[in-house]
Amino acid sequence: MMVMQVGVNTVIAYKHLPYILLLFFILTIILFGDEAMEKAVYAYREKVENTGSPVDEFKNDPVMNLLGKNFNEIKKMLGEPAEQGRSNWPGPQNYLLYRSEEGTIHFCSPESAGDKVAISIIMEQGQEIFGVRVGMPFTEIMDVLGKPDRGPEPGINNLYYMDYYLGKFNHQVPEILISFSAADINGPTQDAFIKWEAYEANQKSQLQAAR
Repeated sequence: MMVMQVGVNTVIAYKHLPYILLLFFILTIILFGDEAMEKAVYAYREKVENTGSPVDEFKNDPVMNLLGKNFNEIKKMLGEPAEQGRSNWPGPQNYLLYRSEEGTIHFCSPESAGDKVAISIIMEQGQEIFGVRVGMPFTEIMDVLGKPDRGPEPGINNLYYMDYYLGKFNHQVPEILISFSAADINGPTQDAFIKWEAYEANQKSQLQAAR
């Protein structure tokens, strides 16, 4: 009789096991969901050491795939730009400008670069990166990308800025910077500025080493 009773209890326990596991899973999400999500975001952004070009893990994004490419490569991929030339903003640089239904995108290369390489990219409203669209307010961008490394806070030109740092740091400089700006802290973002910060850090290190 005792053996039969144990067998019945075992069957009942196994019968309810899926419900117990489901309850455990739900409680885990409730208790640790935000922390787990934040860890996942930071794990995604924690990348390998800089090797002289933007890290490969970011290149799954169509825009990030163009960062660090020279202008000829960009033209082969996107066709001839609507405009190209030289500008003094931000700083002396060469640029390519493309317009489409998705918005305007600029590729910028400082004159100090020996080859015309896209060191920074400026995306206007309608363009997308990492699943967020320029034009979304800061709160919606945070829903997708997680907590920013800086901001949103007021900055130059009476705009608000929110920054994300990607990759490893070198002398307190992130490998890649993505900065969203908006005229109002609760309003739509008006552009996204992406910069391969490690490029300039590498140039400075090479100059110091050559001295």
